[in-house]
Amino acid sequence: MSAREFTLRSALLGVILAAVVTASSLILPLDFIESTLFDLRHRLSFNPTPDARIALITIDDVTSAELNEVTPLSLETHADLAEKLEAAHPKGIGYIVDLNQAIPKNAADSQKTMERFLQSGIRMNLRGTPLVLGLPFDLNGEVLPPQDLQSLPSAVALIHRDGKIFGKDRVTRRALVSLYGRSTLEMNLASRVYTDQDLSSPPGLYREKESDAEYFLFRPHTKDSLIYDAEHARFPYPTYSALDVIHGKVGSAELQGRLVLVGAFQKENPNDHTTVPNGLEPLLVPKLLVHAFILDSILNHGGISTTPRPIVALLVFLTAILLVQASFRARPSRLMWITTGVLALWLISSWILFQPIGRIHGLWLPLANPISAIIISFYLMLPFRLYLEHRKRGQLEEQNRLLLEVEELKTNFLQLVTHDLKTPIAKIQGLAERLNRELQGKLDETERSVLGSIVGASDELNHFVSSLLEVSRLDTQGLNLQLQSRDLEAILEQSIAKLAFSAQAKGILIKTDFEALFPFRMDAGLIQKVLTNLIDNAIKYSAENTTVKISSKEEGDFAVIEILDQGIGIPEAEQRHLFQRFHRVKNDVTRRVKGTGLGLYLSRYFIEAHRGTVSIQSAPSSGTKIIVRLPMNLKETQKFPGLTTQSKKSKEKRNYA
Repeated sequence: MSAREFTLRSALLGVILAAVVTASSLILPLDFIESTLFDLRHRLSFNPTPDARIALITIDDVTSAELNEVTPLSLETHADLAEKLEAAHPKGIGYIVDLNQAIPKNAADSQKTMERFLQSGIRMNLRGTPLVLGLPFDLNGEVLPPQDLQSLPSAVALIHRDGKIFGKDRVTRRALVSLYGRSTLEMNLASRVYTDQDLSSPPGLYREKESDAEYFLFRPHTKDSLIYDAEHARFPYPTYSALDVIHGKVGSAELQGRLVLVGAFQKENPNDHTTVPNGLEPLLVPKLLVHAFILDSILNHGGISTTPRPIVALLVFLTAILLVQASFRARPSRLMWITTGVLALWLISSWILFQPIGRIHGLWLPLANPISAIIISFYLMLPFRLYLEHRKRGQLEEQNRLLLEVEELKTNFLQLVTHDLKTPIAKIQGLAERLNRELQGKLDETERSVLGSIVGASDELNHFVSSLLEVSRLDTQGLNLQLQSRDLEAILEQSIAKLAFSAQAKGILIKTDFEALFPFRMDAGLIQKVLTNLIDNAIKYSAENTTVKISSKEEGDFAVIEILDQGIGIPEAEQRHLFQRFHRVKNDVTRRVKGTGLGLYLSRYFIEAHRGTVSIQSAPSSGTKIIVRLPMNLKETQKFPGLTTQSKKSKEKRNYA
């Protein structure tokens, strides 16, 4: 299969798998997960501050105790409270009390008391201060107010709890704004007070046909990062006890121009409380406070918009395609990071969109569906990817086996050829030297030059064959260091002495700067080979009449040897290949210098066998510095592995990384 065919097939298969993953994630019942993630965003988001236009009046435990009445208090008390509110000139009143349960203290005065409340409400409504009665809702539908009060505006005051859909945990997350075509208390009151504004469509408003109702997701408002302090009954809105209002302890300035919500609030009565989102654990708050949250959200267009279902499906589909296509191309370890990154992107994006920023009061981007799609994609494609990796690994193992066979054949061939060449080369060298001795003085200049060329060529060939034999031996047998305590300065001086003639022939001055070092353990023969080779290279590739500087010093637990020449330098692209087998830098100067390409290769091997390092610093036309670091506290070492073994390991690492 060609690369193009594989790409087309993987793309088509990716689209099909992404469609399957998307459909699977969208039909899974994940509302319980979504509700938890929704509540967690509430906890981590920046909730808006309360609107100062809203105030609360609570019919609390203190009011009931002081008046010696039971909730929802007597008709006389409600008439007194209505008249006090009338005198305070509020902007509007939401009276969330079931007055059907209010019993007059004196049955004979029941009609008169009801009339007092009615007339107070009529006067406020005529004055432009609407008083809207909040009605309960039971199994039979809306509960009407008492017959005598039905001329006053009324609306359902219902707190919705998730019971059949979404979280199914009885947590209040959405506000009911209309039921059977009639607006609820908060919407009714806001529309009557602010007739010049269109408040009928809060952001995120949606309709449920089955219940013939309209809802929107609202956000709890906080003051000093607090939704509600249950221990001290502290509300984020200005709150007053009904008893204080009746007794005139609340001044008119406190309520004037405000939207006042009146409702029952008794700490021990579960019917007066509900739960709102607050992270992993919902928060128990008074229902009256939730009515205030809903009214606040309507007044300030603070609903949380919902992402349309088709857009969610499209985003989930694109996410699935990304992960499926990544599964075809990325390694399993990288696929895991890609999956984690996509998941983090969804989480962070959904949190940012959820924040109330300016006039945008938040966008709810569902997370349960994309998270399930990410998980399904990962676990669906991981076995497939592992299958591809296993298949690829099998192919690489076969290629590696063939390469090792070829390398073994090459090694055997080199061993055979070099071993067989050693004897005839030695014979040629010996015969040439014999002729040179016996015919001394009998040959003319041309004949002596030819004989010298034969001797020189045989020496070079012998050196090359010896290097090949050494590499072949190290390939198969490895290396045992013959450690003994030796003086590094003496070894350097011996290497310099061997190459003194070559340096003089080119007019090269060798400068030395040796720091006095204590003798330390090394294989002196191998180290001398290394240093001789490195100094020889510095001489070979330096111009005539230049300087080669050789220094040694102690750095911590290492002896450092530096060889600096003024030669042609080495390009950066060539430096990483410099210590490879048979590699030689290609330029006009190196073509004129004879070499095998094995000297630096063996030098690095011998240095690493001593647990040392060799590095290079060079640039074209700026000379070259070779830095050798040898440990001065080397202990007995195990047999250093053969070069073939090292090459096998390096290939395996490259193949299976």
